[in-house]
Amino acid sequence: MKVFVRFLFASVLVAVLAGCASDVAYIPKIPPHAQAKLLDYFEQPDNKVFIIAVDPSGNYAFGYDYGKETLKEAAKVAVEKCDASREASGIIARPYIYALNDKVVYEEMIKKAHAGSVDDEREAQKEELEEEDAEVNPDATEDAEANEASE
Repeated sequence: MKVFVRFLFASVLVAVLAGCASDVAYIPKIPPHAQAKLLDYFEQPDNKVFIIAVDPSGNYAFGYDYGKETLKEAAKVAVEKCDASREASGIIARPYIYALNDKVVYEEMIKKAHAGSVDDEREAQKEELEEEDAEVNPDATEDAEANEASE
């Protein structure tokens, strides 16, 4: 019996230590009420971005936009809407990109955020947005780069 107890204790200790050292990030579940908003979002035309902030209690704020010339333009409006919703609702959770067009990137964005600093997270989200935008609108991306170069 003593051997079994020692084995059990050692197993629990190893599991706890391995869990503490892992790269597992907490990924908030999307509340049921927000899922209805997602259904509306996915029915919209392309060049769409959905951003959401979910508190551990399940309260959330979101913003989305669609039908813009580029994903970058849609993201800017979605962020503004999400920030306004967060402020009005008192949500302090950080917002993450949930979807770019019909591609869900929520878990990926959170994992990248926990792998580095806040600046790394912002850069990762920006890169994801630009990559998706380039796939969907290669001409619009070239126009945007030309506009940035002329400024």
